[in-house]
Amino acid sequence: MPAPKENRSATIKDVARAAGVHFTTVSMALRDHPSIPECTRERIRAVAKEIGYSRNPVFSALAQFHVHGRQRAAAPKLAYIINRDRQARTDFFRSPDVYLDGAREQARLLGYSLEVLQLGQGHHDSRSVERHLHASGVNGVVIAGFEPGNDPMALNWDEYAVVKIDSMHTPPAAIVVGNDHRQDVRMAFRQLHAKGYRRIGLAISRADEESTQHRYSAGYFVEQRNQPLGDHVPPLIFPLATSRDDAILQLGSWVRQHEIDAVLSHSPSIDQLLRASGLRVPHDVACACLALTEHDDPDALAGVRPNYRTVGARAISQLATQLKVGERGVPEFSPQTYVPSKWQDGRSAPGRS
Repeated sequence: MPAPKENRSATIKDVARAAGVHFTTVSMALRDHPSIPECTRERIRAVAKEIGYSRNPVFSALAQFHVHGRQRAAAPKLAYIINRDRQARTDFFRSPDVYLDGAREQARLLGYSLEVLQLGQGHHDSRSVERHLHASGVNGVVIAGFEPGNDPMALNWDEYAVVKIDSMHTPPAAIVVGNDHRQDVRMAFRQLHAKGYRRIGLAISRADEESTQHRYSAGYFVEQRNQPLGDHVPPLIFPLATSRDDAILQLGSWVRQHEIDAVLSHSPSIDQLLRASGLRVPHDVACACLALTEHDDPDALAGVRPNYRTVGARAISQLATQLKVGERGVPEFSPQTYVPSKWQDGRSAPGRS
């Protein structure tokens, strides 16, 4: 009879493989569902016992969370871990709260509660996170938009189901959910080109590049390949922890040196940074933001509007699926799910006559 891999607890899928049935049949059998014949239930229970499977307590609690529409138990918890200041909105990244609303709503719909834990000075470190997770009975974790250069996290990953929102630079090699950053850049580049802009530049932080495995510049170089060599502009990559003043100087110098007529940037303040460098937007240079949110003025900045709520919701759904089937630790293959975005016109990049 097949056995689970060494150093890994048996999962519901292991029981299903050993018993020759679908994992939903195993789940129903172990809950004594009357639609499963008693002889099948007994056989599956015997297989589960033989390979050392024990039911996931989080899923057991979830299964009993709603009975006849009434709450019967405290909702099992999931952890949503960040390593950025939730209150900060800088010139180089969005607060991770842009994903959090979708994650919270999906957790509620699935019967979980979602606890936000912050890693970093004055907050948690890896040891205190692990102690807190153990004390709270949490074994489902979302690593949400970790920023390179900030505190990393090291847990005993074999004990947890893990999904990451971006955060590709940091362990573990878990399932990833995010916006399709490469396609976002390609879409924005094409939109600007269609509006008559030819010397299009990409200004991006190294943090955003590293956390997405360089998907921004990958999309940019693909689109440049289709342009005349004379219109190719080298990307501007802001170093980690670049100050606003330094960014303004670098941006202005780069635009003038390469005679750029449109800038693509993840920065939510790209128009302000360009103006602070002495450039008129859009008269001297147009710009488009790759990270617009529902809170931005829909007429001011042109750019890409990612579906952040859906990213957060899908991260929770992926996590709930792992918990349901008893999966823990780093999978052999870590799939990546990308949610498409939409283009938004704005005054910062009008069409050229």
